[in-house]
Amino acid sequence: MKKRSVLTTILAVILLIAVVAAGLNAVFTVSYVNAQFRTFTAEGERAAQALKEELNGYLGESTTFLDLGEVRATAQSDPRFEVVRVEKDYPASVVIEVVERRSAFALPDAQGGYDVIDVEGNRIGHSDSAEGYIELSGDFALTCTDGKLSGTYAQELLAVYTVMAEMLGEPRANILSVSLEDNSETGSAMLDRFRIATREGVEITLREPSVRADEKIRAGLETYLSLGQHDRVRGRIIVVIETQSDKATAVHDPGAVTG
Repeated sequence: MKKRSVLTTILAVILLIAVVAAGLNAVFTVSYVNAQFRTFTAEGERAAQALKEELNGYLGESTTFLDLGEVRATAQSDPRFEVVRVEKDYPASVVIEVVERRSAFALPDAQGGYDVIDVEGNRIGHSDSAEGYIELSGDFALTCTDGKLSGTYAQELLAVYTVMAEMLGEPRANILSVSLEDNSETGSAMLDRFRIATREGVEITLREPSVRADEKIRAGLETYLSLGQHDRVRGRIIVVIETQSDKATAVHDPGAVTG
């Protein structure tokens, strides 16, 4: 009799837990996925729409038992996006805030298209053309290994972009391309140079970019920004580290032939 009473009690507890769980699941069910996107490009907008559809797959799941780690993994499955926050908003909503990573460079790939690289060196997508990005050309031997930009001058390139963003706001509005002129066959990187083409026409040349490239581009941009509109359409701004002053100096040569 005692055993039957204990068994009855256990069954009653199990039934009560099942009823409570069913009630919670009925009350706390995801009926709205509040996915908030900040995008900066047309490609980002299209990718955001696709990702939103995927996130809507969580509709109907229990808010209580929803795994936010799984939701975050889904939201960041597209490398173009950075997940700012993922949280539950009881009783029936999940809030997901996603920001498109800032694209910077277009790196030619083996298929005739371009890897899109963000400001931190992450590969965030693919593009059929370099339009709208700063194209990398010339003798760069860069690759996207495990989704990250690597190779000779990769870090110098990112440092240059950081300064350009600081001084220009949106570098892609002023800069068309960065080309590497590799003179390593001479046995010295001192003759290597970055050739930075602006939209107006003047070129900024950083000699020996392996040394203090950030200081050199700062000096080059200061000279670029000081030029009148008629001077920006021609010539070359040559930047070096002066031996005597140990400072980056830039000189505009309006007669220099670029290209």
